[in-house]
Amino acid sequence: MRCLRVFALIVLCGASWSSGTASADDGAAALLPFQGTQAAKLRQSVQKGLRTQDVSLVPLKQVSAVTKKTKGYAKQASKLDASVLVKTRVRRAEGRWIADTEVRNAKGARVEKLRTTSSSLARLSNRLVAALMKTGLMPTATAAGAATVATEQEPAPPEQPRLVVRPFKGTQAAKVRGAAVRGLSQEPIELYPNAKFADKAKSLGADLDSNGGHVAPAVALAVSGLFEGDVLREDGVWSAYVRLVDGRSASVVNQHYYDASSLSGLMKKVRGNVGPDFRGDIRNLGVVAPGAVAVAPAAATIAAPIEEEPKKEPAAEESKAKRKKKGDGPAAVDIEADFRIVRRTLRYNDDIYDELRDYTLKAGPGVALKFQYFPGAHFTDGVGAQFGIDFEWERVIDFESTNADGQSFPTQAQQFLIGLRWRYPTGRWEPFVVADYGVQKFEFGVSGPAIPGEDNTAGVPGVRYKFVRIGAGFRVALGKNETYIIGANIAFRGVFSVGGIGTYAWFPEATANGMDAGLVFGFALPLGFEIRIGGDYRRYGFDLNPVPPDPPDVPPPPYVAGGALDQYLAGTIGVAWRR
Repeated sequence: MRCLRVFALIVLCGASWSSGTASADDGAAALLPFQGTQAAKLRQSVQKGLRTQDVSLVPLKQVSAVTKKTKGYAKQASKLDASVLVKTRVRRAEGRWIADTEVRNAKGARVEKLRTTSSSLARLSNRLVAALMKTGLMPTATAAGAATVATEQEPAPPEQPRLVVRPFKGTQAAKVRGAAVRGLSQEPIELYPNAKFADKAKSLGADLDSNGGHVAPAVALAVSGLFEGDVLREDGVWSAYVRLVDGRSASVVNQHYYDASSLSGLMKKVRGNVGPDFRGDIRNLGVVAPGAVAVAPAAATIAAPIEEEPKKEPAAEESKAKRKKKGDGPAAVDIEADFRIVRRTLRYNDDIYDELRDYTLKAGPGVALKFQYFPGAHFTDGVGAQFGIDFEWERVIDFESTNADGQSFPTQAQQFLIGLRWRYPTGRWEPFVVADYGVQKFEFGVSGPAIPGEDNTAGVPGVRYKFVRIGAGFRVALGKNETYIIGANIAFRGVFSVGGIGTYAWFPEATANGMDAGLVFGFALPLGFEIRIGGDYRRYGFDLNPVPPDPPDVPPPPYVAGGALDQYLAGTIGVAWRR
């Protein structure tokens, strides 16, 4: 008798456990609050990613409310009616994002442990979604019963604009499409799975490859718009045309062009800009209600869409004109006008007779004009668009220098450069190299008419440097809309003529070489204008090569010194136009 009682008790417990398991398996997945850096953002991205995979999910607000009041995984799963609990800790180490994830069942027991890493938070979200789906533990909507199946076939009216990202066409189109999906996933929209959209079209007998073939399934599913794209690679440049098509007609709402010198650069550009670029257009489309559409026979044609001009790829000239208008391609012209304040110092080393005068200009006002022109950018985005002409001119406003005796000497200071420039734009970065020929002078006049016995010269040698300049630098745009600009450059100046300081009256054997460096900060304005503030530094180092008198009866040179250092420091503020 006792054995029968024990057996009955075991059977009852087993039945109870079985029924509880079945109930739990019918539940949804719940993402418990993530912990660590950017945890909330990652949790939202993972929720969106799982939703696109048709995973049944408990709303995040409901999960957060329950976990605050309920302790213990089993109790939390019971209150949430969840069959799977997902908990993740996020951290960043050595430039990479790391997510350690635990997957628990309805009883709170850990059934899976995952680790995913990536260099970006968006990619980490995608990898975590893929890892969770690979476990096979995520409950899909098809497992929720007939009611859920009906809901899948006819989704509830959307609360946000419902959009479909159709397959892109061209080289590496799938990767660029993925970048667009990741960028759009950050927007306040609902991304409807393309596979489901295609199934709906098939059930309605609609041909998605025909003009307006998307209208019937879009109306039935309350899809506001569809994204399409074409990816090209020409002359070493990757480009993509991304279009937003109205869900209820064949009209193209808007199109944006993106380009970069590499596939990864193009993907980054699409991911970062597709959401903001189309945000206003999506808002204008708004949320639409599902409509009734008759199922067409397989051989029949769907109801004629609104008559529009057939979609066609823009001609190359039209595309480039549109791109130039929006300023998305490489700039063809960069013109800058500056106001300058210049400081100059000339110092000698090893002045044997202590007769040389150092010179200082504390602050000399001046103006400058810079011009860069890339003629090939009018016709192509490839290599031909990256070679240009480089020109600079600057002048310190004429002034007078005064010596210790109070005498004044008219002074002129000026520089010009002309040469070639080559750039290599990659996304927001634009590194470049330059090769220029240049002349810089700083010369003194006389204090007045010559008077016997009096010195009417400044007592400081003039310079007129002629040089070849070889340098490199970069320009980078920062901010969400590339509002802020930083530029820097450095160059070597190979001097082959030094002017007055190299004459017999001063140092006939003098030689020199120089360098320059600059830094600029900019702020972008509408229509291609920019405000730029910067500074530059130049220096020329001299070997004066003093020559001892030989033979002895020849008088020694008037001045003897080992070397000299001529330095220029300037601050600038100006306006530029770049298109």
